[in-house]
This record gives sequence, C-alpha cells and structure tokens, in this order.
Amino acid sequence: MLAELQDRHPSVGTVRSIGLFGVIELVRNQKTKTPMAPFGGNSPEMVAFKKYMLEHGIFLYTHWHTVLLIPPLIITTEQLEEAFNVLEGGLAITDAATK
Repeated sequence: MLAELQDRHPSVGTVRSIGLFGVIELVRNQKTKTPMAPFGGNSPEMVAFKKYMLEHGIFLYTHWHTVLLIPPLIITTEQLEEAFNVLEGGLAITDAATK
C-alpha cells in the first residue's frame, strides 16, 4: 500500500516498510528529492499535514520531512483502510507544495 502512494502523490519521495511499520519521506520535488522540511527543522506544510492527521483521528510521528507510521499490531484491516483514506487527504496538503 505504501509503494502505491508514491505513484499517486508527487510529495511522496520514498517509502520504506517492514511489516506494519513504515516511513514516508515527503519531498517538494520527486526528481530532486528536495525535502518538504529542512534538516533539523519544520515547514508550514509538515505542520498542516500533521494537524490534519490528528484532527482526523490518526496519531503519527513526523520528524523533519519524514512520517513514521507505527500502528498498533492488533489493528484490523478496516481500521488500516480508514487510516490510509485519511492519509490520502493529508498528502493532498503536501502535494500542493510540490514543484
């Protein structure tokens, strides 16, 4: 599921996962891999993304331009699908900042 995000969202630069644990690196440009937020810092887009996710019931950890996905191991398929639907909405925010 994570790999498909990279095809649909220009702000998704790289995805990695093992089991249910995943990382999404958000970028301003997929070709140059310019991070959505600077090293050691934040950006308005990352703040808005995290705020959107929290407002829609998804707690996740962001670190600079990366999004760490760490769901409970007892999550149901339906809950996971719901989370990915919310994630799609959040990525629309970062997609708007891409070049």
